[in-house]
Amino acid sequence: MKKWAVVMLVLSMFAFTSSTALAHGNDHKDDWNKGKLQSCNEVVASLNATLAKVKNDWTRTVLKRMIANFKAECSQGSSNGNGSQNDNNIVNADKSALALQFLGNDNANSVTLPIILPQTGKNGSSISWVSSNPSVISNDGLTIRRSTNVDIAVNLTAVIKRNSASVSKTFRVVVKANLPQMTDVQRVQMDSAALAIKFGGSDTINSVTQPLNELPAKGVNGSTIKWTSMLPSVISNDGKTVVRPSNSSGNAVVVLTADIKSGNYSETKIFVLTVKAGLPDAQRVAADKAALQITYGGSDTINRVTRPVVLPSTGVNGSNITWTTSAASVLSADGKTIHRPAAGSAASYVVMTAIISSGSSTDVKIFVLTVKPQFTSAERVAADKAELAISYRYGDNASSVTGSITLPTGGYYGSKIIWYSSNPSLISDNGTLLYRPANNQSDVSVTLTAFISNGDSGDIKTFTVKVKHY
Repeated sequence: MKKWAVVMLVLSMFAFTSSTALAHGNDHKDDWNKGKLQSCNEVVASLNATLAKVKNDWTRTVLKRMIANFKAECSQGSSNGNGSQNDNNIVNADKSALALQFLGNDNANSVTLPIILPQTGKNGSSISWVSSNPSVISNDGLTIRRSTNVDIAVNLTAVIKRNSASVSKTFRVVVKANLPQMTDVQRVQMDSAALAIKFGGSDTINSVTQPLNELPAKGVNGSTIKWTSMLPSVISNDGKTVVRPSNSSGNAVVVLTADIKSGNYSETKIFVLTVKAGLPDAQRVAADKAALQITYGGSDTINRVTRPVVLPSTGVNGSNITWTTSAASVLSADGKTIHRPAAGSAASYVVMTAIISSGSSTDVKIFVLTVKPQFTSAERVAADKAELAISYRYGDNASSVTGSITLPTGGYYGSKIIWYSSNPSLISDNGTLLYRPANNQSDVSVTLTAFISNGDSGDIKTFTVKVKHY
């Protein structure tokens, strides 16, 4: 899609969103008038004009969905404006009082039984219901089909009517998975086979020089895991503290034992780690100087600094590191405070000096950072697009989605982000996984499109993911 079309789409979307948000915030209390209805229709006309010029099939599908949504809003706003004040008061009162009725110990976040959906409001309104996924919860709420392996979020929308007055209210519920039965022995054995330690930096099981990144406390199938270090003075039980032996003592061998348990069954898994001996002071300082790097935020680099930086206070081999800055008014000595030049100004150059010491040995390392001026709206969009990523459930990735996806709604530099799914019945626009294909069906690819806007600038970024079958 051409950039002018993207910008028109994003601007139209936000222009309309801001006006409808006020209307929803007041529950449509007769705040529609001819001027607002005309504005609404102008947005629809603008989108139709964009649709006529766009060739991309996916983009046309998104535009058609938006046009349908806007037309529905226009129609609802118009009817509210023409309805009687009394009917409006009644449906709004019934909307405020409306609630779902759960059975047993169920609640909105844990549905296993049918849901009672009121058909009449307390003040006499008629109520009809629509399920966003009737194959999981029927429109009347009386039929529940639980999936295996994955919880499914469903929107239940009530349309509350009295004569010409009408409002809607949506409830989100989560239908809990009907997990396949697994014995404690099977769960423990599977979690034991999958269990691994995550090491820091370039460390391996045969060369540990820094704290461990992770000792999992829970297995992928739900077992609990308790860790014990046979030499806690070298590696703590949680792996967060590693004390390397002195150079004269040689390497240390540490046994970490994982106690994996489910129910009354447990197994142990043993990992044998080698903690490398420390270096003499001069070698330690030299090695830490060679390895020393500044950690930049987002997509920043030494030649493009736009946010605070992380300055290590300890080298990977144990040296102490202190920092000085040549321009504290731009970037503080701890790297946590940054004041970028104004938009249109020249970049600022900051010299960050690291003083590395161990015992009687000392050395310095210098970094020259380029702090960029404040971004224009177009630059903010470009930066937020470059850094935009989606997050998956533990163990998932773009080629294997088994759970809901986290979709950011804003960028670091202030851009707004709205998402559209190419298959909203499978993955909703907010990233919720609604169902997975059956085990006799193929995996399904879904395109998630992000509309990124800031001020008068906009752009898009797409991600393609594959939803795995059971």
